[in-house]
Amino acid sequence: MAYDVEQKNEYMYEVKKQGNMHVPLRIYASKKIMEQLKGDNAIQQGINVACMPGIIGQSIMCPDAHQGYGFPIGGVAAFDAATGIITPGGIGFDINCGVRLLASELDRKDVEPKIVALVDRLFANVPCGVGESSDFLRLSPEELDRVLELGTEWAVKQGIGNEEDRARCEQQGRIESADASKVTPRAKKRGRTQLGTLGAGNHFLEVQYVDEIYDEETARVFGITRKGQIMAMIHCGS
Repeated sequence: MAYDVEQKNEYMYEVKKQGNMHVPLRIYASKKIMEQLKGDNAIQQGINVACMPGIIGQSIMCPDAHQGYGFPIGGVAAFDAATGIITPGGIGFDINCGVRLLASELDRKDVEPKIVALVDRLFANVPCGVGESSDFLRLSPEELDRVLELGTEWAVKQGIGNEEDRARCEQQGRIESADASKVTPRAKKRGRTQLGTLGAGNHFLEVQYVDEIYDEETARVFGITRKGQIMAMIHCGS
């Protein structure tokens, strides 16, 4: 399908509704990212999503967008509850992939002079990339089952999380009905090597600082209290 991309502002582009599209495609990207998107099939995939039944608003592509299996990775779409679709594997069959923001009490002026050492320490302590594994690889089968059933509660008991972390997770990071016996040995074998790793692809661990606060009330919910505050943003989980 031929399409024209219209630039709406410095960081927003749009493909108008045409052909079988029910809604427009909106792309949030810099000029450099847009050029990269034209190198694969991601924009066409975003258009395909706009053609799906029951979609409302727009088909959206975020700045991390790139070609996926069906939907573009980094794509967002909302569907009408009555006439829309449910697609568990639209983008892929990832395991709870998501993004977290961790607030710190540090300031940019304190961290910036030590940023190289900090990044080196993060690389040393957070396994990342294809084929990497963590110390969790040494867990016994019984302990792995406890991880599956207890979720974040297990992490808190191990001292690698706290109750405040749990309070900010959906269902406190645990599914009450979880039953590790329903997980196949093959799935456990594959998942064991990935537990506690960052992963690859578009996953990241970024050290960021707050440049501007536009909505103080919403910002406080995320632990953002001032300009220059250091944050860690983490994208992992598959």
